[in-house]
Amino acid sequence: MEKIKKVNNLICSGRIFISPDQSRRVCYTINQYEADQTNIFVSLPRYSRPERSDIIVQEAEEFVNGYKVVQTANGEYAYVRENDNILLPYRYDIAYNFNEFGFAIVGKEGSVSWIDKDFKFLNLKGEMVEESSLYSWYWNAWQKESSFSKGSIPLSLVYDGRHHYGKSAYFGIDGKMKEFYHYGCNKDAYATSFFQDGTIFDERGYAQADQYVLLASGYLVSYEDLFKICAENGFLDFISEEADKKFGEKIKMLKKEL
Repeated sequence: MEKIKKVNNLICSGRIFISPDQSRRVCYTINQYEADQTNIFVSLPRYSRPERSDIIVQEAEEFVNGYKVVQTANGEYAYVRENDNILLPYRYDIAYNFNEFGFAIVGKEGSVSWIDKDFKFLNLKGEMVEESSLYSWYWNAWQKESSFSKGSIPLSLVYDGRHHYGKSAYFGIDGKMKEFYHYGCNKDAYATSFFQDGTIFDERGYAQADQYVLLASGYLVSYEDLFKICAENGFLDFISEEADKKFGEKIKMLKKEL
């Protein structure tokens, strides 16, 4: 089996083409917008999964975090468990190693998801659930998932734009969606897990979106509130030149108000 590259993100466009032989053609993209971006096309029967095979034709060179990725004779991907060397029954269009947190990123039925070592997958509600049917994945899993961020609070950006007009969220290593509390007085503070947009956290634990900054520890601060915090504590005069170019007019307005 070709050596599995590091997966920083996995996306499926949701485009499923019906070929003349009535099979579906699904495209998965590994590491979108990066130098090593790779497209993988998978052919599937029109209304079902490929006929099941337990014959391993390719396998990874070694076990990683207790499991080895293999490919069966029908083209599907699966896992062999290290402690008993058993081929497990779960099948995917594309699959990668389990990480140190006990999650693996996989694709199936035109969707992608994190799975745990119980082989539950992350649905659009932010729950780890059992797969119940062929359509569990297409209607309930995600369109894009990124690897966990570095730092003390690792988070994965997950996204779906097919059914929810741009729904992003952050998945934590505790198997739950991260809740973010808005800065402000108690009546204005509330927790949210889902966003219209999203961005990757850096190693310091910050993610800068168009209108706000997220802290991996669990807070969302709008730029306007951030300016107010700086103003209240006398920090506006020390703001960097780069930030002054971007937010200079707002800072001037805030200074007039205070």
